[in-house]
Formats: sequence, structure tokens, C-alpha cells
Amino acid sequence: MKGTKFTIDELSEHTGLNRRTIRFYVQEGLIEPPAGRGRGGFYYDSHLLALNRIRQLQEQGASLQSIRALLRTPEAQLSAPVPLLKREVWTRIEIVPGLEIHVSKSLEEKDHRKMSELVKVARLLMKEDTSHELDTDTGNEFRTSDSQE
Repeated sequence: MKGTKFTIDELSEHTGLNRRTIRFYVQEGLIEPPAGRGRGGFYYDSHLLALNRIRQLQEQGASLQSIRALLRTPEAQLSAPVPLLKREVWTRIEIVPGLEIHVSKSLEEKDHRKMSELVKVARLLMKEDTSHELDTDTGNEFRTSDSQE
């Protein structure tokens, strides 16, 4: 390994990653350990390139597990474009303890008003009312025997 030498602080500055993340990537085998030991350890251009590649893959939605597999491929394939991985963001909305609705962020943004109404209706349905219950087979509401006098 030849080239420019970097301290972990310099590498952090060049990549935008914090020192803890860089050490984690070393521990996980995503990048080679630094040359030298302790505070005297230093990193090369190859570390900088690998960290930038990892960041690029993460921005495209790749998990660390898939990045690890990609980094183990021959170097000729590393420079090839990585297919864009689809990442979906979901919003979790608690209706009542034990009941949640999961809505894709794109659907929530597309029709926020309808999503708000759906949440209101779901919360209303789950509101405790011991005098009435819902027959799950027919959808009809009926009085429970406890509340009849």
C-alpha cells in the first residue's frame, strides 16, 4: 500500500464519517486495519477510496451485509456501477397500545388528509366502549350482556 498517509482524524474529515464509524468498519472487516498500532496508526488512499465507496453504496440503499459481499468481489468489479437498490421508508402510527398502522412514506405524502382521516376513524373504532361490541363476522354492532339491565 503506497500513497498518501492519513490519521484517523484526517480520514474522518475527508470522508465525513466519524472516527467511531471508521473503527467499526475496520472491526467488521469492511476496510483493512490501519498500518501501525495505537495512536501511531495511519490510513492510506485505499482506505479513503473504500470508505467513500461504502458511503456511496449506503446512499444507494445497500445494507452493510450486501456492501461486505460487494467489497469481497475482485477489484475490477468494484468500479462497476452498482444497481440502485430500492429503499422504502414507512411511517408507524400507533392507534392504541398493541395496534399500529404502517403506511409507506410516499402514500402518506401523496394523500396526507386521507391518512389523517384513516387514523382518526381507526382510533374512534378502538375507543373503549364496554356497552357495545363489534361482531367481526358480520361487522354489526351489538350490546353486550353486561351492559343490559
